[in-house]
Amino acid sequence: MKQKKLMSLALASLLLLSGCSSKTVQEDGKDVVASIDESNLLADDLYQDLASSTQGKQALFSYVLDQLIRQNFPATDDMEENADELVENIETNFQNQYGDSAEEELQSALESAGVKNMAEYRDSLIQSLQYAEFLKKYVNDHFDEVFEDYYQQATPRTISLIKVSISDSENPTDQESEKLKEVQSLLKTNKSFDEIAYDYSDDDNTKSAKGNLGIVDTSTDLSSTYGKEVQTMALTLKEGEVSEMVQGSDGNYFLKCTSTSQETIKKELKTVDVDSPLLTYDDYMVYLAFQTYEIEYHDDTIKQTIQDIVDENLKIRDDLRKENA
Repeated sequence: MKQKKLMSLALASLLLLSGCSSKTVQEDGKDVVASIDESNLLADDLYQDLASSTQGKQALFSYVLDQLIRQNFPATDDMEENADELVENIETNFQNQYGDSAEEELQSALESAGVKNMAEYRDSLIQSLQYAEFLKKYVNDHFDEVFEDYYQQATPRTISLIKVSISDSENPTDQESEKLKEVQSLLKTNKSFDEIAYDYSDDDNTKSAKGNLGIVDTSTDLSSTYGKEVQTMALTLKEGEVSEMVQGSDGNYFLKCTSTSQETIKKELKTVDVDSPLLTYDDYMVYLAFQTYEIEYHDDTIKQTIQDIVDENLKIRDDLRKENA
């Protein structure tokens, strides 16, 4: 039964936007899409099955969305090159880390992520870049509206930090303790935060930028790099405020919120690229972008099912914003 349903889903995806074939097989006046174990799968039954289940509805929407993106945002040479570069970097990192067992470890990581091999992973990278271009166009076309919503929902601010590395938080070395005390003392002087960060911070990601971490919002993941405590503090600080010492990953941190100005942040985000937080803060933006395109359907049931998916998700989005108002 499971195999039959999977086959039905695959066959349905081939039919959605293509219309009826000129060599359609019929049974009792109904189109036959496939025959499995001498049993016919009828198009009417298949559509009804897909349109009546949550998984089926989402599968239909996902397929139409995928086709929409492929047709309007085809893979470019730059996307191909970016994907190749990312694949090469991953393979190199695994080789450096695991040596002779790199291939085995990489394959295990791919399978854990639901990917068969690096070729399939590369394809997924390109699809992600196409998807980003799809969202990017919507954001550029509706920038003021998107940014206003982003500012209200994601509470963005610019953050700077200073890291003092601690090898063992329970037993810091004399040198580590001395440096920590020196930084704490300097923060009480007139010396600017960015100067202290440039001179003393151990964070390789931000030291050369005088501690500037950039825009941080509710969708930013700082936990994986700096620790959950750092992420929480970054979203708590008011403009101009410097935190007390925060114990995070591999060290102790001091954070400063340099700006929460809507005008300043809007200006910084005006140029929208694939890394822009405006593309990622709203899980429901895909439905807003989707409905800006005109799609010709060849089946009223499919058309209504897709519209229902869009309407249901946009209603959830509206309800969430009312709750947060």
